[in-house]
Amino acid sequence: MVSIVEHYDSKNTDIIECNDCSICLQSKPILENSSLTIPRNALTFIVGENGSGKTTLIKGILGLIPIENGTMTINSLSKSKLVMGYVPQNLEFPKQFQMTVQEYFKYSAQVPTHLIEGVARKANFPETHLKAPITELSGGQIQKLLLAAELFRKPDILFLDEPLANVDHQGEKHILDVILGIKTEGVTIVIITHDWQMVSAYADHVICLNKNFICNTGLNCICKNSLSKVNIKNIQKVTPDPGFSHEGYCYIENI
Repeated sequence: MVSIVEHYDSKNTDIIECNDCSICLQSKPILENSSLTIPRNALTFIVGENGSGKTTLIKGILGLIPIENGTMTINSLSKSKLVMGYVPQNLEFPKQFQMTVQEYFKYSAQVPTHLIEGVARKANFPETHLKAPITELSGGQIQKLLLAAELFRKPDILFLDEPLANVDHQGEKHILDVILGIKTEGVTIVIITHDWQMVSAYADHVICLNKNFICNTGLNCICKNSLSKVNIKNIQKVTPDPGFSHEGYCYIENI
């Protein structure tokens, strides 16, 4: 099992450190011996092809699924436990879930009644839908609802899985503004995305996962060279040269 270390360290610039962590789902290895860091107060993007383990990695860090082995260190600036927030890409409420949006904020997210409108407004959730049944919301509205609820918890680190996938253009702009705004307030943001343009424009830190081959060639690794250390705009999806690829896993981290 993974060794999880939580401690107070006012000098450590990384909020999360994972060393040689592996995750299996239904006996199938999804991540194997992956090591990475998430810098504090930064906007980190996790990129990689479908099936490379991006969502699995986040769920492992959050403790939603078990990490088989390795060490994960969680560094807090205070002696209180780190608050982690998470907004999944998709969440379907069962049809029998008879609760309005207002009731969800009040009872599930513990938002006081007099603060609900303001909390919803911060994530651009339409106030006209506060009394609507939660099962009638669109995918984009559910994401805004969950984002608003997580922001109310005042997380130290917030994980977002494809946060712009189900929202319209206007909603994209507002959510980006919210993300950049809470970053200036000292919240560490981690986003899973396939949007290379967003990575190019906003990334402080990039973690690339690739399961096509083992990265064992050091500085000459084809995957590492696909990420520019000088200019993040050069990040691109590459298909490894069959002459250099073989079964295994590759985890590349780049600032």
